[in-house]
Amino acid sequence: MKKLLLTGFALVSMVSQAQTWVDQATQFPLNFGVDEMVIVDANTVWIFAYDGSGGGTYPKIVSKTVNGGATWTANAISGLGGNALISDIAAIDANTAWIVTAPSGTGPNANKIWKTINGGTSWNQQTSGYTAGSFANHIYFWDANNGWTSGDPLSGKFEMFKTNDGGTSWTPVAGALAPESGDEFTYVGLKAVVGDNLWVGTSTGRIMRSTDRGTTWAVSPSPANDFGGVITSGSSGSFAFKDANNGLLLTVDGADDPLTTSAVLYSTSNGGASWTAMAPTGPWYFGDITHVPGTPNTYVSTGINPGTAAEPRPEWLGSSYSTDGGQTWTAIDAGSQRGKVDFLNVTTGWAGQFSDGPGGVKGILKFNGSLLGVSNNAVKAGLQVYPNPAVDVVSVTAKKSIEVINIFDMTGKKVKSFKGTNQVNVSSLAKGTYILQVFYGGGAVETTKLMKK
Repeated sequence: MKKLLLTGFALVSMVSQAQTWVDQATQFPLNFGVDEMVIVDANTVWIFAYDGSGGGTYPKIVSKTVNGGATWTANAISGLGGNALISDIAAIDANTAWIVTAPSGTGPNANKIWKTINGGTSWNQQTSGYTAGSFANHIYFWDANNGWTSGDPLSGKFEMFKTNDGGTSWTPVAGALAPESGDEFTYVGLKAVVGDNLWVGTSTGRIMRSTDRGTTWAVSPSPANDFGGVITSGSSGSFAFKDANNGLLLTVDGADDPLTTSAVLYSTSNGGASWTAMAPTGPWYFGDITHVPGTPNTYVSTGINPGTAAEPRPEWLGSSYSTDGGQTWTAIDAGSQRGKVDFLNVTTGWAGQFSDGPGGVKGILKFNGSLLGVSNNAVKAGLQVYPNPAVDVVSVTAKKSIEVINIFDMTGKKVKSFKGTNQVNVSSLAKGTYILQVFYGGGAVETTKLMKK
């Protein structure tokens, strides 16, 4: 199902760093953003657009660079059908790529797979098993021959197909899972791939995982309520993995209103079978997250949601990185929209923004700097919580003005929230470990663990 734009809620402190982003022009129409991105190598990157203007359209435009982003060429894809939207993109080099499409309304079957072998100049439809009743969400290729695609449930299980001949033929995946309810489906482009491992998030907060390129699948619950916010409004999630076992998960809830928005960061060491809530320090964002290949523990997060006119949140905008698996974060920048993010290595990566139109200078950002060997110790506000362990009333002090104090249990559920006070009563909480989160003036945040006797 079509994915709602992930919220860009951020927890940010202003820290100057040498790392920066450099504007590049995608040549997309005005206010169109970057939906999905495939970095083939340091020179070749493929992206496709979404309508960030509020117009509600589903653009059929793919842009590509073959010189590291110095120039981008955007091409509208004809022949997809008026009711088609681009769900996902895969690519293996500068010439060969695939897209999968799904229906944006009524009309003929829009669930199709298309391939280009001439760099996107033309696209040819491939034969797949998708029917008019489908909704195709994902596509991925490991090499020129071996690929996988998936969609929403149909006839009692998630639709999935594999190919070993570059998409000339597609075979249904017998090991595809059944949905847990009629409300469970997946979202366009929302996946992670590391080696032979695949992860896909659903509308009921479950994560489906395959360790053999999509042939067999297992599923586990996650702390996310809904990875795209269709069933549970205001909820979303984003995950990234560094290997088959270790990864991070960002969950957002209450994003229908900036005043109710909350977010939690989790880690896993068993491939997503279970997740542990973290208490990170420094600025971390909730628009998107990615692992930086070639590093043992470096991740980058971005924030894109500016809040509302009545409740603006410029502090939710920016980007940051962690070199210790999400424990501490350092700002790259703050105050500007940063969207879909992906990295090739510690010096090469891109983040989405919004185009200033054909002939303009904006649309995507290229990373300038290095994420290797740089201190990631964020500026702290001297947060103190006492007594800790606590029995009833806890005092919270810091060098900065405290605006809001939130308390989360270890599943990520917000169990207490206090505004305008440094004294919080936790007597009603059960014995155990919690995460205490403090929002300061200007948008900065700190978190720490709180023990309840």
